[in-house]
Amino acid sequence: MCFSAEASFIAGGVLGAAGIISLKKSGTFQQKVFAVIPLFFAAQQILEGFLWLVLANPDYIEWKHALITGFLIFVWLIWPVYVPFSMALLEKKSIRRKILLSFLVLGFVLSIICLYILMFFHIDASAANLHIKYIVCDEPPYAWVYGILYLLPTVVSMFISSVKKMWILGLVNLSSYVFSVLFYSENVLSVWCFFGAAASTLVLWINRKS
Repeated sequence: MCFSAEASFIAGGVLGAAGIISLKKSGTFQQKVFAVIPLFFAAQQILEGFLWLVLANPDYIEWKHALITGFLIFVWLIWPVYVPFSMALLEKKSIRRKILLSFLVLGFVLSIICLYILMFFHIDASAANLHIKYIVCDEPPYAWVYGILYLLPTVVSMFISSVKKMWILGLVNLSSYVFSVLFYSENVLSVWCFFGAAASTLVLWINRKS
């Protein structure tokens, strides 16, 4: 998350509490799968909190790569698969479920591509202006295409879902993405994850409405 280590740890604690409450109030297996989202975001933000500390303290620089990788595992590998998977589990309408399953397949493909990047490309991070910038050295061609395709499983799937109020979560995530691109183009990952983490607290409300 952007801002500071303290902000990341506080966000992680709030999200962890929201996830635990959501899990306890979830009645079905499908709802429990959806309720895990804030807990994943909590872990993601805590990882970035530790990354803030490492970037500010060269004595712990050996942890830098592991923390960057851990953060990006959530962003690049987990979310493109887990979001459409949880949407498909909740979906009761056949046609919409098929669309969501197609997004799930796309998410798997994107995750495989991102796994390749994680394994074979050098990735670095630096802190400046209250944000963490993630840098992929020798960025693969047409990286912007991956960014657009990434929105389908992670954001558009929420608009496809027929679950009551799910579109609100999708709208918040889409709006925050556009905001991040327009005003924080060099720090989209960190800034958008802040908004995505905050928006995930809506999971508790949506689960109660579904």
